[in-house]
Amino acid sequence: MSWFFERKQKVKPMFRMTVRCLLLVVICGAFPTPSTAADAYSLVEDYTNPREFAVTVEMKVTGKMQASAGDKKTAISMKLNAEAELDYDERRLPPAGRDSRALRCVRYYRSAHANIQVDGQTTLPRLRQKNKLIVAEGQPNGVRYHSPERPLYFTELQLLGAPGDSLAVLVLLPSRDVEIGDTWKLDDWAAQFFTSLEAVEKGGIECTAKSVENDLLQVHFAGELTGAIYGAFTTVTVDGDFWFDVKNSYVTKMELKQSEKRTIGVVSQGLDVEAQVTLNRALKTGEKSLSDESLAGVPLEPNPANLLIAFDSNAWNVRFFHDRLWHLYKHERDAAAFRLVDHGSFLAQCKIAPLKSAKPGKHLSEDRFLKDIQTTLGEQFQGVTSVEQVKGKAVNGKAVDGEEGRYIYRVETFGKIGDHEVTWIHYLIAAADGRQIALIFTVGKDVQEKFEGRDLQLATSVEFLPVAASAQQASEPAQADRTK
Repeated sequence: MSWFFERKQKVKPMFRMTVRCLLLVVICGAFPTPSTAADAYSLVEDYTNPREFAVTVEMKVTGKMQASAGDKKTAISMKLNAEAELDYDERRLPPAGRDSRALRCVRYYRSAHANIQVDGQTTLPRLRQKNKLIVAEGQPNGVRYHSPERPLYFTELQLLGAPGDSLAVLVLLPSRDVEIGDTWKLDDWAAQFFTSLEAVEKGGIECTAKSVENDLLQVHFAGELTGAIYGAFTTVTVDGDFWFDVKNSYVTKMELKQSEKRTIGVVSQGLDVEAQVTLNRALKTGEKSLSDESLAGVPLEPNPANLLIAFDSNAWNVRFFHDRLWHLYKHERDAAAFRLVDHGSFLAQCKIAPLKSAKPGKHLSEDRFLKDIQTTLGEQFQGVTSVEQVKGKAVNGKAVDGEEGRYIYRVETFGKIGDHEVTWIHYLIAAADGRQIALIFTVGKDVQEKFEGRDLQLATSVEFLPVAASAQQASEPAQADRTK
């Protein structure tokens, strides 16, 4: 029996050791060790990686547009429906600065078109085939687009600037690693950039990491901001989700619902609309459209020339270029009106209209032009400040020799509209073949210093298109836009 007692003594310690191990297992299960802590994810896209993305964007917009009635005291409400599709390749570019200016990319558009219906009228804007290569870069008030080769039309800029741009979505990414359930609020500059507001009064956007499945981390974002666009009071609300491929480190999809309420402004209609946007983004394999070789020699940096906006009128056979502070306010067959807005402030208006052609080598006489000015202004006219013949184009605010045979006559007058002192700048521009056009700039005396020289740049850019070119262009919709 001694062997039994010896074995019994040996078993007790082993039993106690087993109990301790079980207790440790229980304790360790109740209090996770670092090896079982929640996973943290880095949501960063490396701009130095030369990879390309294939991007598609689908957008649907519904709501109402408001325009001022003739008495300017009431508004006319018009039903708005729009659909747009964008299809392009994209490659990141090095930063040009901090915050929004750190975001840059170059794109090759396979197609970009829309169908816009306003109160029964349909327009079909699209990107011209010769503008397939586009540079998109961040600015404080959203993404700015330009073609390295030529100025874009205003309608092309509107088409490219749809909500939920694939460059804008990158500001939703956090600067730190996140775990599921973490939240983060966008910096003020990022929220302004994502919503394309010129100025923000209040509000923000918050993001939440929701879940991970098949290496795709889903993030929900939502928020509301109030501010201004073109000086008009605007409220933008966003609600959506994006998915980040944590294995390959890029945003692969976004679904966005964005609503906007905007009052009627000096250059924009009132809006009460909702946009539904679906963005898909995938790593491109095979042949690349934005390789180092294909981009060699392409000027990807913006310059004053390719940041201009082109205005073509096939009906007048005229083209001119203006900077992006001028906004097309009204375009009819016999006239067009532009308004100049700088940092939300209305500075000037420019009205452009064709005149009856003169005989080749001739134009409206200077005396007759002066009489027509006085007749048009009526009782508002008080006097003439200066008259001069302008030669050539504007370079750094000064005129230089330009188009052979073109005649430009400038008249500056002054007077009053109600109690406001006003300066008017009139241009008579004629081609060698007798075609003529008139421009009239209206500028308040209190903003005349800010306006100085802007009329010269626009007026001297006017080109009379050759008849053959005009006939060829007539087969294409004016301003990349067709109306049914």
